[in-house]
Amino acid sequence: MKGTIDFKYDEVNDVVIAIPHWKIETKEDCEIWYNQWAEFMTPFNRKMDAIMILNDFYVKASYSVEWGQYRVKVLQEYTRFSYRINPDLATGIFIKTSGARYNASTKEANSIEAAINAIKNDRKEAGI
Repeated sequence: MKGTIDFKYDEVNDVVIAIPHWKIETKEDCEIWYNQWAEFMTPFNRKMDAIMILNDFYVKASYSVEWGQYRVKVLQEYTRFSYRINPDLATGIFIKTSGARYNASTKEANSIEAAINAIKNDRKEAGI
């Protein structure tokens, strides 16, 4: 397999933590990456709050538009509140670009704890 995502469900905080180990370099990579999300998230039967740790994640510039579309599809179909941790400069730009293009989340946090606290605050503000 070209890349994997280590998923963990934090039951105490009701949050999915995803650590992708990917170099997105083709359209096929985008599809496989999306399908990994779909496979893990579908059994929850609801939108989940998610934290993505991006230390080992890279998107090739020539596939940033395609990946951005798949990214938005993941967010729209499977997530409610989401935060990213440690994207590299280019990936951070691609995240912000697709976020602006498709009105999708681009929120970042400095740590898992900060992301969980931010999600709890988002829930409170939303009356959840």
